Amino acid sequence: KYQPIKTEMISEVYWVGVTDWSIRVFHGYHTDEGSSYNSYMIMDEHPTLVDTVKYPFTDEYLERVQTVCKLEDIEYLVMNHAEGDHSSALPVVITQMPNATIVTSQKCKDVLTLLYPSLKDHDKWLIVDAKSTLKIGKRELSFIPVPMVHWPEQMMTYSAYDECLFSNDAFGQHLATAERWADQLPLERVMHLVKEYNANILGHVPHLIKKVLETAETISIKYILTAHGVGFKGEQISDVIGEYARFSQLKYRNKVTVVFDSMYCSTTKAALAIVEGVKSTGAECQMLDLKANDLTKVALHMYDSKCFAFGSPTLNATMMPSVEGAIGYLRGLKLLNKKYGAVFGAYGWAAVGVKEMAEALLKCGVELDETRLQWKYQVNEEILAKAFELGAKLGQKANE
Repeated sequence: KYQPIKTEMISEVYWVGVTDWSIRVFHGYHTDEGSSYNSYMIMDEHPTLVDTVKYPFTDEYLERVQTVCKLEDIEYLVMNHAEGDHSSALPVVITQMPNATIVTSQKCKDVLTLLYPSLKDHDKWLIVDAKSTLKIGKRELSFIPVPMVHWPEQMMTYSAYDECLFSNDAFGQHLATAERWADQLPLERVMHLVKEYNANILGHVPHLIKKVLETAETISIKYILTAHGVGFKGEQISDVIGEYARFSQLKYRNKVTVVFDSMYCSTTKAALAIVEGVKSTGAECQMLDLKANDLTKVALHMYDSKCFAFGSPTLNATMMPSVEGAIGYLRGLKLLNKKYGAVFGAYGWAAVGVKEMAEALLKCGVELDETRLQWKYQVNEEILAKAFELGAKLGQKANE
């Protein structure tokens, strides 16, 4: 008879989540490598489940849990986070676990009962906070609130016995894989996805990530078990914590990201000249044509860039919709805040696109170069020289 295999992460702690091999869009974030919704079963004197999964995977999830523990034997179900990818199976799951008490914060309970009104009828809740502990046998769990990383009710769970942090969204990656630990995959691939996740999910909260890291310094961590992607142990813990520390301190690469769209390649030619100017200074440069790159990749590259340039021709008396969308996406993630940048673009009869890009970017809290590089119809050698010069200036700023 077919049944899922048991996946023991550490002694008596099992992965019982699900892998979403097919998801490619996660509320606007393009997940090219799929994702997973991780849940963990702690087999102690009082069997305890940590987090649940997304509703469409409920049957698979319950099947996997039962390879480790009978549903009626589960005594505690810890909910670290109320977002649907970790909670939408809960209303069904809890009906199959008649002896389970839901362990969560008051804020999380409030959100869960708003999202799933049937949970109001559940009569076994244990409300915890930063001062709470839960003895489940030889293990004693404690709870670490991490508000706005990335929802207000978010928390992490810690087992001192295992020196294991159940980090929920923190340190996660959108990655579908049969492997469960970062050291089973090329580190560069995992860290690329960590950065992509940070940029698109946590980009707006570096100051709060700093607080998470300060809390992490007060506990001993041998294992990090995430709610998405792979977990971390050994040397990989310092790698992922180091990346979080870099971002929380706003330490950027000497990098310029050039984002643009074009209609008849005039703006493209100027973008290429800007890139050459950046390269002449030795700074790193990334060019992103919005016809070929989605917003996820724009955020990823802006995440560690010190400087930027946005380019658009005028279309219907404004900038190109793709450029407006990219600026809006980055504004919400605050990935442009306090960065140095420039604008450029062609126009036909109304020189509006560059002006509107500048206005939109200034609302993002940027420092904008005084140059507003724009030209009528097609670029010429004079414009390309100015674009090169602008790129060199951005490169010099990135190298400071």
